[in-house]
Amino acid sequence: MIMMVLTKKKLKKIITVAIIVIVALVGIIFMATKGNIKPTFKLFNSAELPYTQGTKKNSGYVALTCNVDLGWETEYVEGILKALEKEDVKISFNVTGRWAEKNQDMLLKIKEQGHTIGNHGHKHLDYANLSYEENLDQIKTSKKIIEDIIKEDTKFFQAPSGSFGDATMKAAKEVGYTCFKWDIDTIDWQNRKEPEVIVERVRKKDMKDGSIILMHPTYATMEGIDDIIKIVRDNGFKPGSLNDIF
Repeated sequence: MIMMVLTKKKLKKIITVAIIVIVALVGIIFMATKGNIKPTFKLFNSAELPYTQGTKKNSGYVALTCNVDLGWETEYVEGILKALEKEDVKISFNVTGRWAEKNQDMLLKIKEQGHTIGNHGHKHLDYANLSYEENLDQIKTSKKIIEDIIKEDTKFFQAPSGSFGDATMKAAKEVGYTCFKWDIDTIDWQNRKEPEVIVERVRKKDMKDGSIILMHPTYATMEGIDDIIKIVRDNGFKPGSLNDIF
């Protein structure tokens, strides 16, 4: 009988201590949210990173993006445009300033066909290793060249090779750009002559609403873009541009 009483007392004490601990934890969390206590960890601020997917909720779209610089065959840009026209799809072409300068007629054709034009920097450099001033110069130089040709503002920026550093983000945001990368990479630069390889690569990816597909003007992309569009549609989404998901 004495043992039973002691056991009940111990149990009561344990429950009381547990309640005190829970109340104390709730108080700490509340105070931390009020800024009175600095937590020992910090949640990563995703706003400081380029987006890998769109921000428009339930957009119903997957964005197709094609990055263009000197060194890529302009003839394949033409072929991609023909395929897109046939499929009645508008995508985003992100071009460097130096490509735009040397291919003004093609850039205007891209615009005239209703595609979104984004800024891919002036030269194809490793922007993460550039200073803030160098990033700002590359981005602003390209912006001026492109916009002087197409006579409209550009809204999107992607650093060459997706190489974003803190200085890149700061410079691009100062200019007013939405920075983005991708979550589905065709890696068409590696399989330039193998459309079946890049198509299968896209097919195996976990495609989501607002996903961003990265392409370049290669033979593989020119020949496989209609199949990529079909994959997007088979997944229940519409193929579109960055404007459709942001």
